Amino acid sequence: MKPITLVFFALSVMQISAADYPPAASVLQSIRRAQATQKINLKGSLETQPADALNIPTEASFRMIADGSTIRYVFSDPEPVTLHIKLGEADSELMQTGGTDAGKFTPANFAKKILGTDLSYEDLALKFIYWSRGAVEGEEHMKTMDVWRIRLQAPPGGRSEYRQVVLWVGKQNGALVRADGFDAAGKLSKRFEVVSAQVVKGLWVLQRLRIETFDPATGKIMSRTRMMIDAPKES
Repeated sequence: MKPITLVFFALSVMQISAADYPPAASVLQSIRRAQATQKINLKGSLETQPADALNIPTEASFRMIADGSTIRYVFSDPEPVTLHIKLGEADSELMQTGGTDAGKFTPANFAKKILGTDLSYEDLALKFIYWSRGAVEGEEHMKTMDVWRIRLQAPPGGRSEYRQVVLWVGKQNGALVRADGFDAAGKLSKRFEVVSAQVVKGLWVLQRLRIETFDPATGKIMSRTRMMIDAPKES
């Protein structure tokens, strides 16, 4: 679950011991800091393809407007709806203007899917980057960069659709490269993975994100959603 504008740089290879791993809180803060650098206005789309060929694919276009810690997703079809995300220091807020669900979202409806896609409101608001229980497990090389692998535990009280989330985060830039969400039984239920990126105003940002929902009992993919951000037009 990539918000969702992601920044990428090629990094030099670094080797450190487990004793030198940073606190999870500082790595999560780097994700929030990376998000706050974005000032863009681009078109995009969400396309969902069910694994069952009998089900009808869904598609929705939007405009993504990022201005620092505030991100808006503006949809026009089937009705005008705007999702407002504010990424704060301690938590994120999600509001909707237009449509039947207008108002501020609460934990009771975070798991609701957006326009029939694999993306939930909890995913879009990046709620898991505010979880306080977690640790850096190791380091890997992914998407041309060195990344930290972090395992996070959901807060008690059942406010999330996930029990655990594992993140892969760029060491030097806070880029959220991949996220795996696990259910209460420890089974993989959803995966977010950056497929490609593009240069916008001198920064690498998300171009295509793949979101897959799994059947925890079998491990098979139930449906797949692609989030695509169009390249800006030459002025």
